[in-house]
Amino acid sequence: MTEVYLTGCREYDAKEIVGKMMSGLSRLGIVSGALQGRRVLIKPNLLNASIPEKAVVTHPEFFRASVRLVKAWGGRPVMAESPAFQPLAKVMKKTGYDRVVNEEGCEVADPKDTAVLFWEGGETFKRFEISKAFFDADVVVNLPKLKTHGLTYLTGAVKNLFGLVYGLNKSQWHLRARSGEEFSGLLLDLYAALLHGFERPKTFIHMMDAVTGMEGEGPGISGVPKKIGALLVGQDALSVDAVAVRLVNLDMHRVHTLTLGQKRKLGTAALEDIQILGDRLDALEVLDYVPSKAAGDPSPVSRWPLNTNFFRDLLIERPVPSKDRCTLCYQCKAICPGGAIEKSNGRSPVPIYNYHKCIRCYCCMEICPEAAIRLKRGKLQWLFRTRAK
Repeated sequence: MTEVYLTGCREYDAKEIVGKMMSGLSRLGIVSGALQGRRVLIKPNLLNASIPEKAVVTHPEFFRASVRLVKAWGGRPVMAESPAFQPLAKVMKKTGYDRVVNEEGCEVADPKDTAVLFWEGGETFKRFEISKAFFDADVVVNLPKLKTHGLTYLTGAVKNLFGLVYGLNKSQWHLRARSGEEFSGLLLDLYAALLHGFERPKTFIHMMDAVTGMEGEGPGISGVPKKIGALLVGQDALSVDAVAVRLVNLDMHRVHTLTLGQKRKLGTAALEDIQILGDRLDALEVLDYVPSKAAGDPSPVSRWPLNTNFFRDLLIERPVPSKDRCTLCYQCKAICPGGAIEKSNGRSPVPIYNYHKCIRCYCCMEICPEAAIRLKRGKLQWLFRTRAK
């Protein structure tokens, strides 16, 4: 039976958090000797340059606590992360990470320094170009932020490892895996390669920042911060994500990384097979957590002819820029993997979207620094809502 440590954590106090992290690892049978003399890669979620209070990134004090833990246990910490669009230095400055790494003495890997990981066992994708720092690490400390997601329903431990892929290369993967289920399959192929693609397997420790999470149209600034008051620790990414989903009462069946990951035997996603240590789940659960409107909804639009461009525009939410908030920075255009966004022609106050090219990956929403992109329902989407009732 897989174990996940769950504990209440109401504030971002590094001293308190490091104590809870150590308690969790001890309960899981991981002691300080596991890190002694080892190079430890720490992977936070630094999606974009936003202040920590927006809950877009793993909080800097949560990251600080992990660095202190690694150093206290004799490990050598190195942070590895590659934001989707903005330079890492800019994101670190805005989020306060630059100050933390300087104060705590943590090395930062160059996100441009990558290497190819190949694993023949991937179901669809077998080759990934990821941070070279991962290859050099003995232990991986994964620090996901509990957030909703417009494509995958949940940003958690499995999804956070996608940040090892360099910058705008992430958007190109969306062209190869367009639907939420396909993209979740890609994430699982990457996770499997990280687990099994090395002659000497890495030790994984997942510690989830669920002190303040994000609900609504996450994972970017369009989402809404939501107080949860929890911290999760485990060695199985699927189990940590499964407990997190149950903690905030989301629909487990809409998280394809869990349903598919369980079938692929990459971990344990069934709650009855997970032993929760620490605090009781029902003492911390959040009953009013709001999922993304776009994500993970089982729908008949996955089959022809409903998956053609014509029907897709009628039946699936589409991203629409707001003239009141848009500043024409065109970050949305730069990240769009389908080339569906063009500059304003002078008559439009916002970028021009070609929805026949739009693959509904919602990268534009994820990266928009002004939260200027909202979801608009397809004109015939009510048909399937009525049918579902």
